[in-house]
Amino acid sequence: MALTPAAGAGGDSPVSSVPIHAARPLNAEVEWDDFDPQAYVRHNYADLRPDDRELLRRTRDFFGGATLADARCVDVGSGANLYPALTLLPFAHTVDLCEWSVSNVRWLRRQVDGYDELWDPYWQVCAEHPAYAALPDPRRRLAQVGRVRRASVFDLPRATWDAGTMFFVACSISAERAEAEDAVGCFLGALRPGSPFAVAVMLGSAGYHVGPRPFPAVALQRAEVVAAIAAGAYDVSVHEERPRPPLRDGYLSMMLVTGRVRG
Repeated sequence: MALTPAAGAGGDSPVSSVPIHAARPLNAEVEWDDFDPQAYVRHNYADLRPDDRELLRRTRDFFGGATLADARCVDVGSGANLYPALTLLPFAHTVDLCEWSVSNVRWLRRQVDGYDELWDPYWQVCAEHPAYAALPDPRRRLAQVGRVRRASVFDLPRATWDAGTMFFVACSISAERAEAEDAVGCFLGALRPGSPFAVAVMLGSAGYHVGPRPFPAVALQRAEVVAAIAAGAYDVSVHEERPRPPLRDGYLSMMLVTGRVRG
């Protein structure tokens, strides 16, 4: 189990496709506070892409059928991505948005108080499901239940939450596979037995830039991600999305894994 803090950089989708030629840093060696959330959001989420739409739709349907109510929910490594937290809103007593980067924590706190209009199309996808359509004011709801916490994925308390999401975190917080595997284990360990979860990763990622700054990634393969998750979960379902055109150079696909945590 890694002991160093992790940055939930939110996604492994960069702001430029400049090739990365750098050492293979561990998570604790990265200057996560230099992460630029505004640049990241502009590049990745200003327009709702078909691949994000499909992952959002599938996550919505999964939680919509999970028989959740008044749940303690968590989004781990929220970074500068709000849509995983939105998928938890109708079922949440609280939603803890856990993030390590100070710049991302500041961004999240502003968004929780009243998120930007660019997230409205993401909610509209959610609202195609009756459980979400029944929620009349998602902005107000997030302000009521959302709680931004500066927390490392590696330091999460065990068996604490009833449902959770972790999008584009394990693949994009370190250049070492062992830390990616630790991140998955820590996330699943933070959920109570039987809790539904959704995990998304970039497969085959070579690293990414946010503005001029490079950040590390691990070139994960489908089989190893599924094996790491299945070790602590059941009712596992996998969907792989190959975007056309890709968001950037240097990755193969996006993968969503849903399931429930083993007891």
